[in-house]
Amino acid sequence: MQAEFDLYTKIFIDTDVEKAFILETVSKIVKGTVKGSNILTEQVDIYIFNNGDFAEDKKNQGDDEFLYYKYYLEIEPTEDTIDSSFILEISNLLTALWDAGFKAVAACDFEELLPRKGGYNFDER
Repeated sequence: MQAEFDLYTKIFIDTDVEKAFILETVSKIVKGTVKGSNILTEQVDIYIFNNGDFAEDKKNQGDDEFLYYKYYLEIEPTEDTIDSSFILEISNLLTALWDAGFKAVAACDFEELLPRKGGYNFDER
């Protein structure tokens, strides 16, 4: 069966904390197993990166400001992931990141299905 969406997701995170703290926080949220800069759950495989495009002066300007946040997560489905379960896991991760005080925006094919449209509409719950 073909997936309805390309499930590959990037979540950009704006924070001044260290990468190790992001790794720890995300692993607790998704209850995943950590190996290096990778977190694995039944539904998702998450990689945490320093954003090479990080720019302090651009991260708070314009509609594409999130592209300049300090970190990003690359999230891919595991082999047997069901679309709806993957989307739910991304939704829960975003909401938990926001609740923890992080500014986070998801970039993916299914942003319209995520809370706050993936973070583009931050004032909307």
